[in-house]
This record gives sequence, C-alpha cells and structure tokens, in this order.
Amino acid sequence: MKAIGFCQTNNSSACAPWTKDKFAHVFHQFCASLAHQPCEILFSDSSVLGEGQESDFKKLLDYVEENSGGFLVVVPDATHVSEDLEGIARSVVKLEQQQSDFFCLEEAYPDILQNAFQHIQAPGVSSEKSKNIRKAMQARAIEGKSLGKPPFGYTTDSEGKFLPDCIESTILRRIYQLYVNDDLGLRKIVEILNGEGIVTRSGNSWNIVTIRDILRNTSYIGTYTRFGLRLTKNHEPLIETKLFRSAQDKVRERKRYRGFANSLPYLLSGLCICGYCGNGLMGVNRRQTWKRQDGSRVRGNYRYYQCQSRTNKGTCGYHTWPTEKLEERVLNLIKEALGSGKLQESMGGQPGEEKRHLAATKRLRKVEAAEKRFIEFMRKTSRGQSVVARLSLYIDNLDLARTQAFISVDLKNVNDLVCNWETKSFAEQQSFLDEYLTFITVKDRSVRIHY
Repeated sequence: MKAIGFCQTNNSSACAPWTKDKFAHVFHQFCASLAHQPCEILFSDSSVLGEGQESDFKKLLDYVEENSGGFLVVVPDATHVSEDLEGIARSVVKLEQQQSDFFCLEEAYPDILQNAFQHIQAPGVSSEKSKNIRKAMQARAIEGKSLGKPPFGYTTDSEGKFLPDCIESTILRRIYQLYVNDDLGLRKIVEILNGEGIVTRSGNSWNIVTIRDILRNTSYIGTYTRFGLRLTKNHEPLIETKLFRSAQDKVRERKRYRGFANSLPYLLSGLCICGYCGNGLMGVNRRQTWKRQDGSRVRGNYRYYQCQSRTNKGTCGYHTWPTEKLEERVLNLIKEALGSGKLQESMGGQPGEEKRHLAATKRLRKVEAAEKRFIEFMRKTSRGQSVVARLSLYIDNLDLARTQAFISVDLKNVNDLVCNWETKSFAEQQSFLDEYLTFITVKDRSVRIHY
C-alpha cells in the first residue's frame, strides 16, 4: 500500500511538538511495521496553524492526483490537517475523491473524523485543563501503558499493561476471519454480529466504522502507538502480522469513492404556503422505475412541491405542484407585478426597509442552520452512520448559504435580473425571491404572491 506522510511542524494545537526528523522516523517505522510503501513526506512549516496550509495541502493533493490516487496519508492527528472541523471535512472529501484516505497516528482514534472531534475543543471546554491532562497522559504513554479504555479484545492489569480478554479476543479473531478469509464486507460483518445478538463492549450494536477501526488498529499485532510514540512487541498480539496486513490490503482495495447525485435545492424553499392548511410546502424528489411491455426498463426522476402536513402529520390532502411548473408560474407573476409597478411599490419606504432587514436576517439564519446541519452530519459520519460522499453535499449547502448571505438586489437592478432570469445563478435567484417576496400561497389551481 502506498503511503504519504503529512505533518505540521509548528502545530500548537497538536498533543506534542513534531520535528521533521521525529515525524520522518515515526512515519518510516509505521510503514515498515505494516509493509506499506513510503512514497513521500510533506511538511507544513507555517508559524500559525492555517497560514499557508491550503497551499501545503494543495501540494499533497496534486501529488496524489498525479500518481493516480490510492494513497494512505499518514498524519499525527487531525489538527495537522486543519484547525477546524470544516477544514478537516473538506480535506477528507477531496482526498477520498482520489480513492485515498487519512490515517492518524493515534491508536485510539485512527479515523480522522473521530480524531477531529477529540482534539477540536467545543465551546466552554478549558483548553488549559486539556493541555494538562494531555501532558500527564503523554508521560504514561512513554511506559507503554493504557490510556483510558484499552482496545476491544484487551483488558488491563493494575499497572496499565494490556492483557487479552478471553471473550472479546474471540469476537475480534472472528471479525478478522470473516473479513480476510471469508471475504465478507464490513456491512455484512455488522449484520452477522448484530443478527447473533453480539454487542460491543458498551452494549451497543456494531457499525461499519467500529469494524473498520478494529481492522486497522495496530494494537492487535502487539504495537503500542500514542502521541507519536511507537513501541513494537509491547504486549501480547491477538492477530498474526500476516493476517493483519492482509486486512489492511483489503480495506484499501475495497475503498472506492461513490459520489451521490447532488439533488438540486428548491428555488421556492421556505416561501410557499399551502392554501388549504397554512403549512409550508416542501421539495420532494422521487425516482421511479417501471418495465415496458417489451421488457425494457425505464427510469424517471420527478421533482415537485408538496404540502408538509400530508408527509409529516398525515393531515391535509395530496396537494402538489411540479417544480418547473410552479417556479414558472411564480416568475410570470413577478413579471406582471414588475410591469404594473406593484413590485417596486412594495419595496419603497419603511415597509421596504423592513422587508430588506428581514431578508438579511433570514439569510444569516440560513448560514447558522447550514453550519449546524453540517457539524451534526459530520459527527454522524464519524460514527459510521453515513459516508463521506454524502457529507460533501452538506458542505455544498453550507457554501450556498454563505454565498447568499451577501447578495442583495438593488431595486434599480431588478428589471435586468427578472428579464435575464435564466442567466442568473441559483444563489442570485433565490436571494432575490427571499428579499422581494413575503410568501406564496399555493392551491391546486391558483398561486398568489404576497409582497
């Protein structure tokens, strides 16, 4: 397996300082222990985390692209990739699109998304207290002793040394057997364990990330890794080195980036009100497949607006409008209002100022909501409840909300915008609608705009 090392040598957020020599030594030791092929080591020497980091990561990404991807990028921890969760997520998405992945040199959290949530402090957490705890933990790590809970399959004695756990080690070996020798995928292994009522140490059901982390954890070949320290033959191995390496190869071979069809956002989202129950209309995307008489299969993709009451509450009727039809109807009504002067009148004086203020507030709330949804979904992805490819859609939505936050259409430019509607970006179109329209009442046969 091809491996690249990437390290911030002046990273104040890291658990311990890293020099180029230290990281190079640990990186080559890591590659040798797992039979990886070391290809390149890249360093970022920015004095302040984040300064120049984009160009440093660009060099890494360029190298991966030029060499057809398929790399394992080894970093000390997530903070060496970015100083915030968003930067880490963007880097992970870009790397996975090249069939490559990050690996953190922290035994407890090798997955970079999980690692990110461990190191990037949430509001209200004392950073000074955290540093003191890390310092004490680092001293304990020098002795090769357990920090916190031992890996699944082990227990610890009174001195913190790893000892095999009889029950857990049996489950652990079975996981490797199913994955390597029986050639089963992660999802199938999860189904088998959960189907047999086997639970994790905490009593929870198994998930894909948990299984994947077990397959990548070097503790099981007797190697202890923490804070850049790597001790081989530190404790009794539970998995043979040959079997462990075979598992690593399969993880890399089976990892493929599968993007999701980017479901386009709905232009009238948040504006349309059902004329029968007063609830909002939501955008719905339906894919249908059917077979013709000649045996051929046909697929159709349908987008429309539908009353939320029916979907979420089971009330109201089945009131829908095809997306293009409703959006075209609204645009025609706007053109009529523009021609009669009604639209311009609605934006004049104090009422117009209030509408602009409300629109600006709405745009900022959209940004806050998009940021919250992104963080929540990133956390969900780190738990193995979704995949990185879908996380990229939340990044796209966040970018859209931020772009719209600074768009305001001056009244003198409205005529140009409406007359050249098709040439305008989605962000410009939706920002205009949010600013100039209050809401839209939609019935089965009628549409009314409220300015």
